[in-house]
Amino acid sequence: MTIRKQLLISFVTSITITTLFLFILYKMMWFDGQQTLTLTLFSLISSMMTMMIAMTFSVPTIHKIERLNRETQKVSEGDFDIDQLDIASPLEVKELNDSFKIMVARVEQQMAQIKDEEAEKMYMVQNLAHDLKTPLASIKSYSEALRDGIIDSEESHQHAYKVLINQADRLSHMFDDLTTMVSATTHAQDKVPLQVDQLLIAILDAYQQQLEQEQRTLNVEVDEEIPRFVQDKVAIERIVSNFLDNALKFSQAGTPITVRITQESTKELAISVSDQGTGIESKYLKRVFERTFRVDASRNHERGGSGLGLYIAQTLAHQIGGHITIDSEYGKGTTVTLHFPI
Repeated sequence: MTIRKQLLISFVTSITITTLFLFILYKMMWFDGQQTLTLTLFSLISSMMTMMIAMTFSVPTIHKIERLNRETQKVSEGDFDIDQLDIASPLEVKELNDSFKIMVARVEQQMAQIKDEEAEKMYMVQNLAHDLKTPLASIKSYSEALRDGIIDSEESHQHAYKVLINQADRLSHMFDDLTTMVSATTHAQDKVPLQVDQLLIAILDAYQQQLEQEQRTLNVEVDEEIPRFVQDKVAIERIVSNFLDNALKFSQAGTPITVRITQESTKELAISVSDQGTGIESKYLKRVFERTFRVDASRNHERGGSGLGLYIAQTLAHQIGGHITIDSEYGKGTTVTLHFPI
């Protein structure tokens, strides 16, 4: 039942009850029939006028509610192109209209965000699917060549084995990036007391063999008297490991890598990793943290990257209350720095 019908029924019922009550009251006051009829008629007319005045004030409000209801139905059908209703009164309907407009704006924003995320995910999946084809094709062709005896010399065998191992590692890196990306968004912080030297040892030990194989010098610079601090050890290790992975990937063997830990204030530390690699052009620096962005897709193809590393690192940095900055000069090298509170 509409508000209009409810008001009409309530007014008619009220008038009827009031008229009957007055009619009985007049009879009890010993008015004659003519006086009773006249008084009852005047009471009825007065009640009708009251109803008309009330309807005059209520009908515009009903129209506003009906218009608001039509816009609500449009939104429920997925149409967010609604008319902006200008409702100044009554106050309750105005507040309802304002709340409705805010809700529509937020829902529209969320829908746009969901569409953008879906487009990003689709783009990322397409990129990964394309990336997977190359190592799989390489593994298949070399495996068939080994099986069919096409590769016969010892040197060719060793080269084939090296290619197979490299391509398998490349696939492993891709799957590791995917797993890390998923876990990064749901990472539960576990803050523990940390000492700088212990943190560095835990991170750098994993790279010792690769550094020796590539004949690299690892320079470590640490500010004096950095106090013991409490932070998420796992997140910091994953972020700095990503910095080191990129430094090793995008710089030549034999070139040095520098790790610096500086105390920027009593409440903030910074860990940076510098290389003398290819660097990043300035026009790309603002986009390197985007999930689907790659500075140069061919670089990732050659080195087995998925392009997700810095996106994952920045996600983790935000979760521990920090952020990442990049200082890079194309052709000379890159410095990536994690700033985080202690």
